[in-house]
Amino acid sequence: MKRTRHQHMMKLISEKDIKTQEQLTELLRADGFAVTQATVSRDIKELGLVKTTAQFGGYKYAVQSMPEIEDTSEQLNIFSKAVVSIDSALNQVVIKTYAGMAQAVAASLDRMMSNEIVGSIAGDDTVLLIVRTEETAMLTVSRLKKMFYKRR
Repeated sequence: MKRTRHQHMMKLISEKDIKTQEQLTELLRADGFAVTQATVSRDIKELGLVKTTAQFGGYKYAVQSMPEIEDTSEQLNIFSKAVVSIDSALNQVVIKTYAGMAQAVAASLDRMMSNEIVGSIAGDDTVLLIVRTEETAMLTVSRLKKMFYKRR
């Protein structure tokens, strides 16, 4: 069922300018898939979908144009070019990126730091990482700054 849904999602985003998770959820429901917005959100992350500029303005979902890279150092090199700033507040780490790059950065960090990160949320140009403690957030910021900025 999940595989079929994923295939259908890919078909929908290739045929239409889908701008929101809600719009994608409604299209899937109209086509007979019993999904929630939370399910669609997870699917978007799993499929590596990103937001790109739509032909007539605004943003739409698209397949990530970067090839899947297994080499962590190469992955960091690519994403270091997307990161603008890194900061923390309490047990949260906020990463600002160039427009359209936040989801790619979040997906990369989820793979590389899965044991340290409780969860992540990515928008268009901002990634929010949630860690367990304020101390962990400060350590994560320090580690990320070293990883991203040493490659510039």
